[in-house]
Amino acid sequence: MSDSAVTEFTSVQSQYEAQVAADLENNTAERKRLRGEIEALQAKLETLEHDHTLLLGVQRVFADGSGAVSARSAKVPGARAPQRPAKSSAGSAQRLSRTPASSKTSSKTSAKARTRAKAPAKPATAAAGKQPSLAQLVSTLLAAHGEPRSAAEISAELASDHPARNSNINVVRNALELLVAKSQAHRAKQKKSVFYTYAGRDEAAVPAPLADATPAAG
Repeated sequence: MSDSAVTEFTSVQSQYEAQVAADLENNTAERKRLRGEIEALQAKLETLEHDHTLLLGVQRVFADGSGAVSARSAKVPGARAPQRPAKSSAGSAQRLSRTPASSKTSSKTSAKARTRAKAPAKPATAAAGKQPSLAQLVSTLLAAHGEPRSAAEISAELASDHPARNSNINVVRNALELLVAKSQAHRAKQKKSVFYTYAGRDEAAVPAPLADATPAAG
């Protein structure tokens, strides 16, 4: 190979090397720029998701409060209902005073029998309304651990211990955020993961796990 050919080959090679080096530098700079934009967008998205979850929890608190007010309002007419038969009872007492003693005794016995027959129904009705809320179940599961737990871990444990309850991870996360809003749990972020800790785990006693209340078999 002649000297001129060697020189020309070297020149072309140098041009390619310079072009490749420039392209590589541009590629690195562009990747760095895009990575920065992606990280900024990811951080903004996580902030928006956290705000959305917190707002849902606050909205649920307001909804629960409205339901409690409606329930109390619905009970007011029921409390007045027993007062209406007062006149009828007085009339019945007057009529009973005119009946023989045997009739009075029979009426009192029948009334006591009806009272005893109706009495067992009350505990069953009361027991049916004692089911713990999802937030209470989540709080109990969280309190049972001495280390931070993720929403996915609590969701899996809830599905195992209480298969009848809704253990969807989004629902569980909302319940956890509600506990955070009520200062009953702590929220900590480690890298891209979020963990929750029971707020009272350092106290003297840890509440025992709750169970779904069901009426006792007779």
